[in-house]
Amino acid sequence: MQQHNGPTRTVGRGATQQSSAPYNRRVVLDFIRQQGAASRKDIAEMVSLSPQTVANITNDLEAIGLIVSRRQKVDKSRGQPPIAFELNPDAGYAIGISLEPGRASAALVNLIGDVHRRCAVEVDTSNRQALRAAMLELVMQLRKGSKDRIWGIGVALPGPLGVTDISFVGPTAMEGWADLSVLDELREATRLPLFYSVDSVAGALGETLFGVAKSLDNFFYLHLGLGLGGALVVNRAAYRGASGNATEIGHVPVVPGGRPCYCGNAGCLERYLSLHALAEALGLPDREVHAAALHERLADPSDLKLQAWCAEAAERLRDAICMVENMLDPQAIVIGGSAPKALVQRLLDQAQPLRRSVRGGVAGEGLRIVLSEREDDSSILGAAVLPLYEMLSPRLEVLQQERRADADVAELLGHRPPSRWGGI
Repeated sequence: MQQHNGPTRTVGRGATQQSSAPYNRRVVLDFIRQQGAASRKDIAEMVSLSPQTVANITNDLEAIGLIVSRRQKVDKSRGQPPIAFELNPDAGYAIGISLEPGRASAALVNLIGDVHRRCAVEVDTSNRQALRAAMLELVMQLRKGSKDRIWGIGVALPGPLGVTDISFVGPTAMEGWADLSVLDELREATRLPLFYSVDSVAGALGETLFGVAKSLDNFFYLHLGLGLGGALVVNRAAYRGASGNATEIGHVPVVPGGRPCYCGNAGCLERYLSLHALAEALGLPDREVHAAALHERLADPSDLKLQAWCAEAAERLRDAICMVENMLDPQAIVIGGSAPKALVQRLLDQAQPLRRSVRGGVAGEGLRIVLSEREDDSSILGAAVLPLYEMLSPRLEVLQQERRADADVAELLGHRPPSRWGGI
């Protein structure tokens, strides 16, 4: 497997206005997360905040339990070792729920991305009440006997979302859904903040915070699961498009006159490169295409059905990589999702040599294509990351919203408003 040895990504910069405290806290939290441990001196130098501001922020974050301080190990002859701050893994948890047709999986994930507990259930996802009950039961199982703080619930589901020509259509989507109000019902029942996203965006954010993309500013995430999705990450934020359905790569036609697709087109990429396409080729139900069932078959050269599918799917993967690289020129393409890693590696091996593109000869060794290290946890971790991302990631819109709000207050009151503690 190709390993990621990319460059250190750009560090976020703090803002100087007094009203930017929430944004600055996010910048400091994100820097500590990246480094694993960081002293106040390191933070001040790298995020361009004054030592006093950094001291105030770290004091606040430590007081509410988000970070912990430890003495660094240095040469004893150099005096008292400096204090380093780390994220506190016990500061709280998030619950991630990954939805695929016929199945709901969930996990309890801590602040540094460790999966503590998991559970799953098969359910008719076209039945709203059955699905609501199943998700509520998963949440209750994960919270049972725990007094730890839960920051929120994240739900990842196949797209596209909203009212489009191809929303909620076909065996790889949540067929039969008319809206997402069932998620509002789950939020009201659990009384927890709830965030949702298409699975490809959730997976991309998971790789950004806790995965192989931690050092990448810009990359494309290819989500290979029951269906095929994608997400473009620019400056560590997912580009969502005009209606929130950007980079729906699975429904890009690549084979003229190819297999009819449930979206109404023909020859779409997902019809050849997805676990549903594999299940179809092997004559199996979707739920039977998983790691345990495939490992043995991948090693058997006499399994002609699987070998034939891999050869065809590898060609479509070559097409997808070339398309993404020539259109978007990302630092890397990260491949994740619920597909077994051994299968993805087989497809990537058979796709060699990759087609010529703007990244060929430019991308560093091992950086052009990077495989997720999370494997089966990819979708669930991506879902759990959604509420953590709201807390941990420094986003420019947080700063902009704070400044707009303060400007409105100043205009109303006729003077500069005092600084305030905003949400992290």
